[in-house]
Amino acid sequence: MSSTFSTYSIAYTGLYVNQTALATTSSNLANVNTAGASRVRTASVEMDTVQKSGSFTGDGVSLASITRARESLMDKVYRTQNSSSTYYSVKSGNLQYLDQVLTEYEASSDATDSESTSDSVGLQQEITDFFSAWETVSVDSSTESSRTSVISAGTSLVEMLTSIDSQLQQLQQESVSGVKEGVDSLNDLASQVADLNGQISSAEANGSEATYLRDQRDALLDEMSSLANINVTQMNNTIQVSIGSITIVDGRDSYALEVDGTGTTSDPLTVKRADIDCKVAVNSGSIAAYLEDADQSGYEDIDSASLPYDFSTDASSSITNMRQALNVLITTLADKINTLATSGVDGEGEAGEAFFTVVDSSKPLSITNIKVNPNLVDDPEKLVTASSSDDGDNTIANQILELASEECYSYGGIANDITGFYAALTSWIGTTGDEASNNYKTQEALTESVANQRQSISGISVDEETANMIKLQNAYAASARVMSTVDSLLAGLIEDIG
Repeated sequence: MSSTFSTYSIAYTGLYVNQTALATTSSNLANVNTAGASRVRTASVEMDTVQKSGSFTGDGVSLASITRARESLMDKVYRTQNSSSTYYSVKSGNLQYLDQVLTEYEASSDATDSESTSDSVGLQQEITDFFSAWETVSVDSSTESSRTSVISAGTSLVEMLTSIDSQLQQLQQESVSGVKEGVDSLNDLASQVADLNGQISSAEANGSEATYLRDQRDALLDEMSSLANINVTQMNNTIQVSIGSITIVDGRDSYALEVDGTGTTSDPLTVKRADIDCKVAVNSGSIAAYLEDADQSGYEDIDSASLPYDFSTDASSSITNMRQALNVLITTLADKINTLATSGVDGEGEAGEAFFTVVDSSKPLSITNIKVNPNLVDDPEKLVTASSSDDGDNTIANQILELASEECYSYGGIANDITGFYAALTSWIGTTGDEASNNYKTQEALTESVANQRQSISGISVDEETANMIKLQNAYAASARVMSTVDSLLAGLIEDIG
């Protein structure tokens, strides 16, 4: 009799284990399109019992575990690659914008309005037009139109340069905002991870695995990796998250980061942990990229005594490099022209006035503090073209015209005229932009490759789960058949003795 009931019990364990496995497979299929869901698998173990004779006989099956198909090493690799990918994404995007700002759109001189793609003129053309106007006035400065054209060309050049600089300042301010928004997002995600740590710890107190909660936590960690270079350390059921040596999540606790500084040259941005006033070394992710591009170190006023200014692209921020290059371009040109203008006389024989002046007299001449002398705009006769009052003397105009070919610029220790300097700058932007774009494409491909490898481990396959479902269904039906057979045997036995 005991053997019959033992068989019944064995069949029951088969029913239970296979039913649980079927429920797990059903859950996998239901979440096949759920972002971040990991495949859940069941593991069973044979139940043995020792007989008095010392031999072993099978006593059914028991459920050993229900766990996620997840590889922590792949998660770590993915997050490292993802952090680098978002870093290069931001850097590449900003460099593309810089290149776009400097791109020249010049309509063909013989194009009709319908054929013209743009009416705007590039900076190189503005420089050319400016010196062309000086060439005209150097031939004949007696006409008001020739004088007016120089003043107009100078005004257009200044307006374009200050407009470009204004756009670059806006982009830099957006980088400041990117840092602040990124840190806010990181704090929010860290708080959610800490909360999930608590939930997972409570849910797994009985030894089971809270698969759904762990999936949620891993998805949050993936998001955090796009913002900064996080390190994740497993601590039993909870995790610790840090950036460099600074912990931002420790079990059920999270520690907020804050952004210090205004993003100016004198007050650069830093990220620190608020409660211990300790700087956080963010060196990857979108926050790191925004921190670099928001940095204005390298942008400075130019002392005329230091000309030619030895410009280099050593600043961490490409935006700062560009702003300083344009600052060097116009400030050097303005200083040279003003020196010549103030050494000559105007059209009325009076002492010459500077061609360029400052907007704010309390600050030095720079791309953010420059305009064409209003006195010249009001009275073109005040434009200085001569060194004396002699008729036909256009000495100053000719000397200013010669500045177009004078090597009064220095880029990386190499002397350039204004056209060469600007050409070197646009070449740098193109090369640096291509390099950043290639780095991003490479990093994006690496990230996608690791993501696919991770998906091959933890991803849910409809075909695989369907095949597994059929196998478990057959196993469940077989166990049910055994139970049905035992029921028939017991019914016959009862009938025989009753």
